[in-house]
Amino acid sequence: MSPSTGDAMLDEMLGGGVPAGRTLLVRGPSGVGKSRLAAQFLDAGASDDGDCLYVTTDEPLNVAREALDPAAGVTMAAAHRDASAGGVRFVTAEESETVPFGSLIERLSTDDWDRLVVDGAGGLVDLAPDRERGRHGRFHLLERLDEHGTTAVLTATPDEPPALARLAHGVVDCWREEVEGDARSFCRVEKLRGSDHDTRRHALHHDADGVSVTSREWATHDQPFRSGIAELDALTGGFVRNGTTLFEHDGTAEHWPFTAALTARAVERDAPVVLVTAPGTLVNRVNDLLADPVGPVTELMDRNLLYLIDPVSRSPSEPVVAGLESENVVMQETEGSIQEAFRTLVAELGGRVEEAVAVLEHSTMAHLVTENESRQLYYWADGNVMNGEYDLTLVLTIDRTLAGDRLTAFFAGVADQVIRTWRGGDELQYLSVPKSPAGTPGHTRVVEPLADAPYVRLR
Repeated sequence: MSPSTGDAMLDEMLGGGVPAGRTLLVRGPSGVGKSRLAAQFLDAGASDDGDCLYVTTDEPLNVAREALDPAAGVTMAAAHRDASAGGVRFVTAEESETVPFGSLIERLSTDDWDRLVVDGAGGLVDLAPDRERGRHGRFHLLERLDEHGTTAVLTATPDEPPALARLAHGVVDCWREEVEGDARSFCRVEKLRGSDHDTRRHALHHDADGVSVTSREWATHDQPFRSGIAELDALTGGFVRNGTTLFEHDGTAEHWPFTAALTARAVERDAPVVLVTAPGTLVNRVNDLLADPVGPVTELMDRNLLYLIDPVSRSPSEPVVAGLESENVVMQETEGSIQEAFRTLVAELGGRVEEAVAVLEHSTMAHLVTENESRQLYYWADGNVMNGEYDLTLVLTIDRTLAGDRLTAFFAGVADQVIRTWRGGDELQYLSVPKSPAGTPGHTRVVEPLADAPYVRLR
């Protein structure tokens, strides 16, 4: 288990906390909050009965004490160059002595400590008789800390040579910039070997209690509908129940493996699924995806677990695709009256189901409704369908290249959640989450196709 930094959001950014037995470098200018973050890491360790040492090379001991909780029980020391004695002045609350530089490195890197902070690790080099010995001693310190499994946090200024960042297991960069005339502090995890971590920037909040990392989330959705794709659910928190998710794509990147996984999960929960798509897509692409994990689409229709709103066929006597002669197929016979198809199914499902999933493929409806009618349709559905007698998870898929930027931007603005997938110039498919009430917006992942359900993995 990774030791906590003392801040829940920073722990989340690091994938759980500071990697156990490894060294984390917190890098930034003076006054940005590095020392307070490091001190909070020790306070958290001391509260768990760990043996913790705080060493500063930047400040007198009495000043450094101000960053720590006096009741935490952290051992504190200051190390400064004592040129007259030819060594390092090592000051603790109990004693003050001058020791050789090599002895200082040995003392800091014993196996006595569960957690160690060296505040001003760049200053270690200046404590040695010459800089070459100082750099060697610092390397020896990190090497011994790793050998003893000590979890350590070092702080340094951004102008420190890159060698320290290369040696550290992880790096958190802190900085200050002006936002609308006000100086604000930020941080991001620049490096973390072998661990999946948050790479986005977060704000640092300073108050009398210390420094905290500000969450990027605006709200929390308590009961999401999981898709069954583990990495997607971890990224988004799940599809929004009783809300709308916009799944934006560019026509070259498929959305059906994702929405089919959601459909399969709904069927497993005995929640009926309504698809608004072309019948040919249903019996070919969707059937290929669903047949193995949950059953052929015709079988799901017979079990009243799958319904199709067909916006393509013109007449029941002239179906686009044979084999769908089912009462669960609602055909769109009159242009502009797609709402009637929804009303038919709402009446059918109302009162007999607890939850349902609907996936609307906008491109198959585009010939029925104008851009303005698409907006009106959304408002109608939001007022009449989303507040029905059951929990509805609504997913609207939209091809930006067909729908245009204005309509896509409208749906992105009103949707509770936005998932975007596209194929880059490198021919890889990517996925990002620009907006989510329960996930972690801002991440980008590579989409890896799989032969079996759930058919995709995010890397």
